[in-house]
Amino acid sequence: MARMLPSVISPEVKSNAERRIFEWFRDAPGTDDWVVLHSLGISNHNKVIYGETDFFVLAPCLGLFAIEVKGGRVKRERGSWYFTDKYGNSSRKERGPFDQAHDGVFSIIGSLKERLDSNHKYLGKVFFGIGVMFPDIEYSSIGIDEEQWQVFDCNDGRKVRDFILKIADGSRQKWEEHYGPLDKERLPSSEDIEYLVTLLRGDFDKAVLLSVQLRHAEESLVELTKEQYRCLDQLDDNSRCLIQGPAGTGKTLLAVEEAKKAAAQGERVALFCFNSNLGDWLRYYFADLPDSLQPAYVGTFHKYMLSAISKQGICLRYPQGEDSVSTFYSEDIPDIARIALRDRENSFDKIIIDEAQDLITPKYLEIMDLCIKKGFNRGKWTMFGDFTMQAIYTGTQTGDDLKKLIEDRTAFIRFKLTINCRNTKPICEEIQTITGFRTSPSLWTKVDGPPVNYITYASFDEQKSRLEALLTSLLDNHIAEKKITILSPYKRENSVVALVDRYDIRDYRANGSSKITFCTIQGYKGLENTVIILVDVESFQSDKLMYVALSRARSGLYIIESEAASKEYLELQCRRFIQ
Repeated sequence: MARMLPSVISPEVKSNAERRIFEWFRDAPGTDDWVVLHSLGISNHNKVIYGETDFFVLAPCLGLFAIEVKGGRVKRERGSWYFTDKYGNSSRKERGPFDQAHDGVFSIIGSLKERLDSNHKYLGKVFFGIGVMFPDIEYSSIGIDEEQWQVFDCNDGRKVRDFILKIADGSRQKWEEHYGPLDKERLPSSEDIEYLVTLLRGDFDKAVLLSVQLRHAEESLVELTKEQYRCLDQLDDNSRCLIQGPAGTGKTLLAVEEAKKAAAQGERVALFCFNSNLGDWLRYYFADLPDSLQPAYVGTFHKYMLSAISKQGICLRYPQGEDSVSTFYSEDIPDIARIALRDRENSFDKIIIDEAQDLITPKYLEIMDLCIKKGFNRGKWTMFGDFTMQAIYTGTQTGDDLKKLIEDRTAFIRFKLTINCRNTKPICEEIQTITGFRTSPSLWTKVDGPPVNYITYASFDEQKSRLEALLTSLLDNHIAEKKITILSPYKRENSVVALVDRYDIRDYRANGSSKITFCTIQGYKGLENTVIILVDVESFQSDKLMYVALSRARSGLYIIESEAASKEYLELQCRRFIQ
């Protein structure tokens, strides 16, 4: 894998082509002694000419190579170049990418000559070449100012190492045709490369620290979160309300705030949810608050029912096989809880339900009816839910089916949350690409942040190496361990995390941990962290599961995908481009 400078691509880079090629160089085998400078990652550079070179590759025994990247559609007509991006925006330039690469490499070499010390003057004749990469198209229209060996197109896949070798070989042959055999002194050694990097680093390695990027993004997101609290004021005069919103719109935070407000007003309130990890987090959160702000019950709806059953001295027979677990929780427990709660003792003035899309069934609604004073149709309740992409336990029922179950019982007001206050813009864009989720553009946050990074593996062992290398990079970039959570569609024993021994990775617990944490995607629903690493991604076909996984990241998202999943992703990108 090549050493990239800067080590993280700038969030200001909008070109998907450059992002992909950055990753291809970073992950390319057989390039451990290469250094690749990405010029658009420069912050406050002084020489504009450097910014005109997309990638500058320094390879021992090969030379220095300036690479220009052109993504999207490319056309050359009557000497002019036309470039069209994925959104259909076109631009026209008189100077083509081959001219730009030549200008860039000559400017860099010229600048280097001026900086060489007396011991390295021989590097003023260092061997160099240029190339142009068209990763999205098949390029065969060779003109008088270019050679076929200087071109990388969609037929080359991810083989960036082979491309550099091809440029080096072609450049050398062209040199020897004009000047005779190439003097070996012109080919830089590993020590020469390190020296040249020290001369160039001041101009190229000024990327903002990843930890700083994440902090700035999160500070902006917190400002947006405050906006969501305004909807609480509209709930005071409404006894029953259904609040809907996609992931990241602040539903859980609003549920917490409303529970605190109800408790402060002297109401006996319950805050229910579906996910046990979220329930533990909610209890942990409220444990540190004054008694006046604490609900009478906080936790999962199922634990509430089990508690009610236990208080009545009713014995339960827990299922022995996994096949009967679902029936036990969805059928048996509510049937027995209905008996335990029939006298309505200790019922609540109000109930608040987070993850409502997972708790709307006829049997569960009957239990809610029993635990609210005045019942479900006349009592006070507020539900928060995402009925589009997060209803992963409802089988064939749609969001409209679930809402109709409530409509058939009582009248209520509806409120829609419209601003994503959790995820940065790059994360929102990837959610759209992978899941196909479409909504009003006003939903997505305008807060920028680091790009979503995809890391491809060919085997389980390679995935382990990629994961450990990523963790090392994050920690080297001063990301606190507690801000990193690894998610997998599989339990720990079936996940790549089970193989990792270089780092202490703890199972997620609501009371917090100073270490890196692990959880299944399903178990992390309703929760979030600064950096999410999604592992064991063998397919993107489960759009709802992917939606939950991707939306857990506040500002840093890394996806470790199989080669098959990587091919799927390219198809999903094409779908988004067409739409």
